[in-house]
Amino acid sequence: MKRKALLLLGTALLLTGCGGAQSTVSDSSESIMTIGDTTYTKGDLYDLLKAASGGNMSVELIRQAILDEEIGRGDEIKQAAQDSYAELESNTPDIEDQLISAGYEGKDDYIDKVLIPNAQYEKLTEKYFDDAKSDIRSEYKPSVVKIIQCDDEKTAQKALEAVQDGTELDKVYEEYSSDSASYSNEEVLITTQSTDLPTRLINTMYKQEDAGVADEVFTSESGSGTTTAYVAILVDNDYENIKDQIIENLSSSSDFSTQCLVYYLNKYNFTVHDQTVFNYLRENNPEYLVEFPELSETDESQS
Repeated sequence: MKRKALLLLGTALLLTGCGGAQSTVSDSSESIMTIGDTTYTKGDLYDLLKAASGGNMSVELIRQAILDEEIGRGDEIKQAAQDSYAELESNTPDIEDQLISAGYEGKDDYIDKVLIPNAQYEKLTEKYFDDAKSDIRSEYKPSVVKIIQCDDEKTAQKALEAVQDGTELDKVYEEYSSDSASYSNEEVLITTQSTDLPTRLINTMYKQEDAGVADEVFTSESGSGTTTAYVAILVDNDYENIKDQIIENLSSSSDFSTQCLVYYLNKYNFTVHDQTVFNYLRENNPEYLVEFPELSETDESQS
């Protein structure tokens, strides 16, 4: 009964066709149950479900529709889901009993509803970093670098000159790096999310054409007026070369799943045709209403 009700709600929400209207369900007068003298119809059940869970469920339906469209449920996805279940089963011998207690019909139901979508999402993440390459590069300005963090600009200038003169980096770090430095003689991916670094340093590394040290010292001041200075050495800023590091870095961001979903909502010209669902998304996820980007901007400006 629960599964049929969810399908009833999901189908009506996605297929209704009149902007700003309230969606309805076919055969709404069909009886579902009778309690005493009261009969509940298919329409009654639909209205109740939509009011209670319509908005939240719509987000999940949207997400699953994108996963199925972009990735599908081919043999590779099914095998990945089976492998995940086998690993889970090896660590939890009574896993199927636990799944039934949690409301799933059993192994196949759990694989279909949870593990296959998980495998799809992993693939979608990889695909997103290809599909949205231009957007990601311009927004995050990623590059792989080495950073020499110094206590002041004068020390950083000496470190820069030492690097330019060909001094071994180990020696440069040992002599000039701050005792409290966050960076050592190791490659690190930096992006616009690297808020501890000067914006100019991030932009310079992103735009620099050749690997090597930047011909300037970068500085930033803390709230207490203390100046920290940096020397930056570009290792690589070619997107394809550093893509794996970009994926690892950015996909762990709390905003990533939202940005990924919004990208594909725009791709498919996502439109909401039901006022109840529209109101829910406007209140909770205005960024998903891609036809009305001003709603998301207004929400962000008030936060």
